Amino acid sequence: MFYKISKYLIKMDIFFITILFCFFLWGLNKFFSFSLIENLRNSPQTFHKKSVSRLGGIAIFMSLFITSYFLSGDNEEYRILRLALASTLPIFLVGILDDLKIQISPITRILFMIPTPVIFFYFLDVRIESVGIDFIDGFLKIEIIGLLFLIFSLIGIINAFNIVDGFNGLLLTYCLSVLLTLILAYESSSGIDWLTYIVAIFFAIFGVFLFNFPFGKLFLGDAGAYLLGALIPISLIEYTFDNGFSPWFVLAVLIYPVTEVFTSIVRKVFFRKMSAMQPDGLHFHMLVYKKISKKVGFRRVRLRHFVVTLFIFSINFPFLLAANLYKSDSIFLIFLCCWYLLFYIMIYFLMIPKYAFGKK
Repeated sequence: MFYKISKYLIKMDIFFITILFCFFLWGLNKFFSFSLIENLRNSPQTFHKKSVSRLGGIAIFMSLFITSYFLSGDNEEYRILRLALASTLPIFLVGILDDLKIQISPITRILFMIPTPVIFFYFLDVRIESVGIDFIDGFLKIEIIGLLFLIFSLIGIINAFNIVDGFNGLLLTYCLSVLLTLILAYESSSGIDWLTYIVAIFFAIFGVFLFNFPFGKLFLGDAGAYLLGALIPISLIEYTFDNGFSPWFVLAVLIYPVTEVFTSIVRKVFFRKMSAMQPDGLHFHMLVYKKISKKVGFRRVRLRHFVVTLFIFSINFPFLLAANLYKSDSIFLIFLCCWYLLFYIMIYFLMIPKYAFGKK
């Protein structure tokens, strides 16, 4: 097993290409300071003080694109990655427009997200074949229902990834943790090699991670969050069903962003009487940040980001590792998801301010 993984780990061309693009994008902002900068200075979700390039997602996309289309030749190992990148192009482009300060309404963003799961469904045969409940599984076999369910699920996850991308290294650390646990516990009985896909994305993310955490020289941006919010769940879905693992494995691995977006909708719509699309400053990582700022009093914003990211990583990584070790055990995975949800809610209520359940 170690030999097989090491064979993939030497394929670091993606990592070095990502680093080159990161230097280029960082240099553009540092020396020219034109439109490639953070523009949400007055947003309740903004906790940094300096303008930073939001185009880290371009480095990830371009490194994967160049490697899979131009440097891999006819290598069949990169076929899935090539198709996946082509499928994510619509959502990636709308993310870039948003990162370049072109205002796009939430409805328009969702409309641009729809082609991605549709392309996945018909051209990559990506399907959520089961949720472990016989009654629902029967409906999922109907093509139109299966397609609508994939659209609903993937759009939700893409937006969840964007919500989690709040501090230096937060989303990137989570994505690296997901991919690392998949690599460490990788097994395949389907004949389809997902390890190349997983390792390629891991190295691309790691390149941007070095610029983002802990110093915040380059942000992932909406384009990067949308891209990872599509590429990683798709690999999880296909890897799970190709190998006959429990369908709850997908939810267990994605439990952090799923819980974040679920609690966000409940809080905004039912308690604060505001639009689910409207930003507020009450996401889990923001409350941790405020609590650390108040109790510990670190002066440097980057140090606060560092502590928040490590704190949330220390919560998520054990759950991810447990999910990978028991990916075929539905009962254990259901218990794991419930335990995470209860643990999350308990910590959340310990930190949430009194005004959170009133109108904004």
